[in-house]
Amino acid sequence: MKSLTNSIDKVFRFFRRFANLVKLIDKKTTVKLVVKSVFGALLFSILIVLLPALILINMFIYTKLTFLISILLVLLIMGWSFLYYYFYYRLLKIYHPTLENINTKIPQLTESTIVAFFFMILGIVVLSVVF
Repeated sequence: MKSLTNSIDKVFRFFRRFANLVKLIDKKTTVKLVVKSVFGALLFSILIVLLPALILINMFIYTKLTFLISILLVLLIMGWSFLYYYFYYRLLKIYHPTLENINTKIPQLTESTIVAFFFMILGIVVLSVVF
């Protein structure tokens, strides 16, 4: 029982630290910088993921590999979230040099993991309906 309570406390401390870091980043940024970072991160991440996605989509002509290619496509979309948040926080640090001293690794990994988990659930639902 003690270890369960200890684990729950660690999770709550982690999310409290995550929330504090996000508040600190939000205080130091402006809407203009965030919009520029969002569009830049979308552009960079989509350009990187576009070629493998097009290759995977064109491979659907192999009917025996359709399920495997669908799983690879879901994994690619999950990986896109990590790329997007990496570029987002990288561009935020470039546009706003005062963020260099803030540890953005925790918000970056936490937010990208949450989005990747959402894409995984969505992919499972879509694949279970289709196949």
